[in-house]
Amino acid sequence: MPNTKDVNEETKVINNTEIDKRRENKKNTKMRITIVCVAAAVFVFLVIFFAMGGYEKILDFVGIESDVSVTPTVISIEAQIKGNVILAGNQGTTIVYDEQGVTGYGTDGKWKWNEKCSVSNPAVFDCGDFVVVADVGGTAAYAFNKEGQVWKYGSQEKIKSVFGKGKYVCIIHEEKEYSSAATVYEYDSKTSSLKEKFTRKFGSYYMLTGAISNDGKQMVLSGVYSESGVASGIISFLRMSDGEIFSNSNTEQNAYVKVFYTADNKVFAVNSDSVKVIYKTLSVSTGDDYEKTLWSRDGKQEKIIDADIVDGKYCVAAIGSENSVKAVLKGFDSDGEESLNIEIDGNITGVDSVGETFMVYTQKLAHLYNSRGFLIGTAEAGFAISKAVCADNRHIGICGEDKLSAASFE
Repeated sequence: MPNTKDVNEETKVINNTEIDKRRENKKNTKMRITIVCVAAAVFVFLVIFFAMGGYEKILDFVGIESDVSVTPTVISIEAQIKGNVILAGNQGTTIVYDEQGVTGYGTDGKWKWNEKCSVSNPAVFDCGDFVVVADVGGTAAYAFNKEGQVWKYGSQEKIKSVFGKGKYVCIIHEEKEYSSAATVYEYDSKTSSLKEKFTRKFGSYYMLTGAISNDGKQMVLSGVYSESGVASGIISFLRMSDGEIFSNSNTEQNAYVKVFYTADNKVFAVNSDSVKVIYKTLSVSTGDDYEKTLWSRDGKQEKIIDADIVDGKYCVAAIGSENSVKAVLKGFDSDGEESLNIEIDGNITGVDSVGETFMVYTQKLAHLYNSRGFLIGTAEAGFAISKAVCADNRHIGICGEDKLSAASFE
C-alpha cells in the first residue's frame, strides 16, 4: 500500500471560523480603499469648488455677505521725502522717487534700498514686473522692482510715455520728421538690458499712451491727430510680431488717455468723458470686431477722475466732480456690462489696483476693495493724502505733506 502519512500531515483543513475571518478582513480592506478614494475625490472637488468661487456663490444664494472688513494697521515710515514726489507699488514694495533718488520700502515700513536717480520731469509707469521712472520730455528712464534697479535707458529722442507687459517694454518718443514713434524692446533679465524689437513711426498721429496684450501678440496705441484743423482721437492696433497696424479706430474728438487690455484681448479706453470697450481681431475677417460705449458724460457735471483695470477683467472708474461731497465707483466687465456701483463719501483723488483688489483714495481716506466690490478696509493716514498706491493686495503706500505711511490690511 502507498504511504499516505506524509501527505495527510501536509494537508491543512481550514475551519469555518477562519474562512469568515478572512472574508471579514477582505471586506474591511475594500471598505478602507473605498473610503480613501471617496475622501480623495471630495478633496479634489473642494479644491476646485473654492478655486471657482463656489463658497461665495453659496453665501450669495442664502443671503450672507462675505465682506467682513478689517481695521488696517497704519505705520508711519521714517523718511524725509522732498521735492516732486512720485509713488509706485511692486510685489510688496512701495517705491518712492524724490530728490534723494528712488527708495524702496517693505510692507512693514522699513527701508529696503536706495538708488541714485535724478530726472527733470519724473513720471512713473507700471509695466507689470517692474515700474519705470521716466524723464518725460527728457531722454532717460529707469526700471525698478522689489529688489532695486532692473535696467536703465538712454536715447537721443525725447520720451513721451512708457508701458509694458511681460518681457516687452514700449517707449513712445519723439522722432525727427515724424509726429511720434513707438519703439518696442525685449527685456533680457540675464544681461539687464533692452534689445530693440521694432520701431513704428507715425507721420500724422501723435501717440500718447498704449498697452500690450497678455498673450504678447498685439499692442494698442492711443493718440491724437489733426484733420482740417480739428483735433481727433485715434486708437491703433499693432501686431507684436512686426509692428504693422492691423486696425484703426477713429474716436472723433475724443482722445483716450488710458487704455487697458483684458485677459481676453479686449481693450478698455478711458478719458474724462467716457469709457469704451473695443475688440479687434488679428485675423483678416473683422466680423467679430466691435466697439461699445459703457459710460458717457453727456454734458453732466460729473466726469471720470481716474480708472484702472482689476483682475484683468473689470475696468473700475471713479466718477465725481470738484464740488461734489460724494463720488461713485463704477465697474464694467469685458462684455460691457456694469458690474459695480459704489458710492464713496468725499471726492475721489485716484484709483490703483493689483491682482484682484483695487484701492480708491480721497484727501483723507484710502479704501481697499476686492474685485467683487466688497470693502476690505479703510485707512486714515492722519495727513492730507496726495498719492496712494497698492504695494500688493493687502498693503498700500500713502504720501502727502512730505510724509509717508504704510497701511496693512491683514
